[in-house]
Amino acid sequence: MAEWDTAAVEALYRQERGYWRPWNAQLLARRPAFLQAYAHYAGYPARSGGLSERMVELVYVALDASASHLFASGLKLHMQKALACGASDDDLLDVLTLVCLQGAGATAAALNEVAQVYGLLPGAETTGEDLPPDLWARLQAIDPAYFEHLQTLASTAESGQGLSAGERCLITIALHACFTACQPEALRAALQQAHGLGVARDAVVQVVQMGAHLAVHGTALGITVLAELDAA
Repeated sequence: MAEWDTAAVEALYRQERGYWRPWNAQLLARRPAFLQAYAHYAGYPARSGGLSERMVELVYVALDASASHLFASGLKLHMQKALACGASDDDLLDVLTLVCLQGAGATAAALNEVAQVYGLLPGAETTGEDLPPDLWARLQAIDPAYFEHLQTLASTAESGQGLSAGERCLITIALHACFTACQPEALRAALQQAHGLGVARDAVVQVVQMGAHLAVHGTALGITVLAELDAA
């Protein structure tokens, strides 16, 4: 293997990602080229798109807290960084309550499939053409009471003291776009809302790209276990 200036790679990683963890050291010792490339890969979307450092960290809080990820150490790290960047407790609570709503998109899509097979009501056949084209309108048509409860929950997820409407929309886009729980129809609805609110395209692209490198948490777990086995 070619000689690497590992100190330079570590410095680059710290500059790009703003932290250093034990798994980084393990990967640096074994695959410095990969760690260097990952630093650029993960660092690029975090600083490209115009979002403030505060908002970047809040997106990472949402992704790490997501029920489809639950990455506790990353969640704590990015919460601390968000607070250091000026985020408030209300900002963080707004993010965490939005995380709770993440599953609604998949449920709406699944109930849409139920309605197409079984009908809107017991014993009533239907086809895709009989259902409203909008995801949330379809959910309302399929089960109005459930939709009402969801609307009430969503209305209480906003404190009025934390995230702006556009910021909330960006968090929602990040949650629906991430590979850990990608929900295309709910994502499309959130994108349409963002466009209507005047959210910049570059910011939307940025939060979508930020979700991809969460996959490195599998690498982090694996390299940690490998090091433990080698030390045994």
